[in-house]
Amino acid sequence: MERVRIGVVGTGGIFVGAHLPAYPEIPEAHIVALCDVSQESLRRALKRMGELYERRAQRAEEEGNKERAEQLRRDLQAVRLYTDYTEMLRKEKPDLVEICTSPDFHAPVAIAALKAGCHVMCEKPMARTWLECIDVCEVVEQTGRFYQHNENWLYDPFYYTARKLIDAGVIGEVVAMYLNTAHAGPENRLFFWDEQRAGGGSLLDNGIHAVTASWYLAGFDRDPLIVKAASPIGVAQRMKHRIIDNRFRAFRVEDDGHVLIRYEHRGTKAWTTAHVEGSWSHPDSPPTMIAGTIGSLRPIWENGQQFVEIVDAFGHTRRIEATGPTWTFWPSSFYGEIVNMVRCVLSDEKPLCDHRIGAESQAIVGAAYLSQREGQRAVTLDEFKAWALQIRKKHGKKANEVLIEEQLKGIRR
Repeated sequence: MERVRIGVVGTGGIFVGAHLPAYPEIPEAHIVALCDVSQESLRRALKRMGELYERRAQRAEEEGNKERAEQLRRDLQAVRLYTDYTEMLRKEKPDLVEICTSPDFHAPVAIAALKAGCHVMCEKPMARTWLECIDVCEVVEQTGRFYQHNENWLYDPFYYTARKLIDAGVIGEVVAMYLNTAHAGPENRLFFWDEQRAGGGSLLDNGIHAVTASWYLAGFDRDPLIVKAASPIGVAQRMKHRIIDNRFRAFRVEDDGHVLIRYEHRGTKAWTTAHVEGSWSHPDSPPTMIAGTIGSLRPIWENGQQFVEIVDAFGHTRRIEATGPTWTFWPSSFYGEIVNMVRCVLSDEKPLCDHRIGAESQAIVGAAYLSQREGQRAVTLDEFKAWALQIRKKHGKKANEVLIEEQLKGIRR
């Protein structure tokens, strides 16, 4: 069996908690190296990898698959640890690099990996700024390597099943949707509150899920054209001080963002409007709902099982089980994105959620910041891009840092 040799850069919480559990379930995926600037993070990741791989090896033996059990144990024994990703790239020459660092490392690591001849899959957001994204896109095009924007919601049972029903014409043409991703906030992780490391706050960290997922549901054959910070909340700081690093601290990023996005079909010019919320202050917007010309969809949980509820024009409802080919393993959506990229590398097929999707999703968030800065007026993506490029022209190597500062100036405080 042909396998993909994978080097992981960034072994913190998202990798250990969500990505790593998928790997022992993917025989084609071979982690050859783990890299992190923190030795402690590497030790925790290696310990967890040992637990997961040994548990899966024992299960393989129970299933009568001695070969797989031996392979898992060999992989575990052979994995190498690095604190410098350039050294890892030089010595290991992986086929694929997975990036799970904080956003300030996303673009530099991706560019280095692509130039080293590796394919790349990177946690959201693609980078700190749209300017960093276009630098990555340029290298993707130059090298011909694959880049996957790791938006796990595309592999989530609800969103995948909803897309299937939309394609089947069950609710007609999609005209509007509400999507929100909201929780109480990541006070335990310092980099989220540092704008120069994270690029922004809850909208870029949490809302980016709903941004890319809304585009997926509207259809990637439509383009995001117009963005507006949605009143009354817009892009805002709801709390003035939070307990960060065990003390009350002021912070400069947003902890809530409500945004309207207009997607337009390239041929017919038909459009879909999405309202997305990315919050660290719990949800304010209506629950997830996708409205079409002849019906609507919404997620329903019942007795631990997820369904998509279909409501027709007469108010009649029926439920479809939310399911799909990658739900066998938990957490299914992360398993789905990893196995998708591994299979893309093996089949030499570009991933669906590629560098363009990642960069345009970032531009949507950037346009939302600009909209809020300019009194919540509607802003086209072209306007935002021209503004960002003007900042690059004026400030050169400091452009990304300046752009972050300028984007956050309009936050309602």
